[in-house]
Amino acid sequence: MTLFDIVLRTEASLHADGEPDQFISEHTGIIRCSGDDGVVRRVGKVRAYRIHADLAAKSGEALFDVCDAHSQQMHLLHALLYDPEEDHFKEAITNRLYAAESDCLVLDYIVLNPKWRGLRLGLLAARKLVDLLGGGCGLVVFHIAPLRHNAHDRLRVPASWLPQYETKEARREAVVKLRRHYRQMGFERIGRSPYYGLSLAHWTPTLAELLRRPS
Repeated sequence: MTLFDIVLRTEASLHADGEPDQFISEHTGIIRCSGDDGVVRRVGKVRAYRIHADLAAKSGEALFDVCDAHSQQMHLLHALLYDPEEDHFKEAITNRLYAAESDCLVLDYIVLNPKWRGLRLGLLAARKLVDLLGGGCGLVVFHIAPLRHNAHDRLRVPASWLPQYETKEARREAVVKLRRHYRQMGFERIGRSPYYGLSLAHWTPTLAELLRRPS
């Protein structure tokens, strides 16, 4: 019998007077499997960030400065999601996705060894990340698209883990398929952006329910 688990590492600053981006914590992890031979193998890798908007507000730190100091990705997410005057989600997002809390969990990537695709490991990993890291968050966001092949060095994974597409049409089809896959968990597109949001105020399927759903 093959068993899978996920091992996470969290990185956050302990300095009270650190940079504004200390209010964004980073969580990296590996997906592992072990079989009857007792050998533990690495079959995937994940990364997520948590924007601690509420903690930043209590510390008097502007959320724009927090996100801007972290990365271009977080700068863009702040512009997409947050009201710059109130450091809370924009009214349109709050009304649509019922994001009552201001913290946000960002799923950065979930990448799998192709040998282990088709088992819903990506969905299960996303579900477990939300369960472990999303408590107290109003929203989970995810840029749902296949990773570019040339990202393997940056992600420190084998090149064979990231697909190559011969045509733009083939990549577009892969994007549509992947987004349909994650909609099973409840992700909805945010406007016309490439980001999808998951409301934690709504019911979302459990690990067992995700496994029972048809592909």
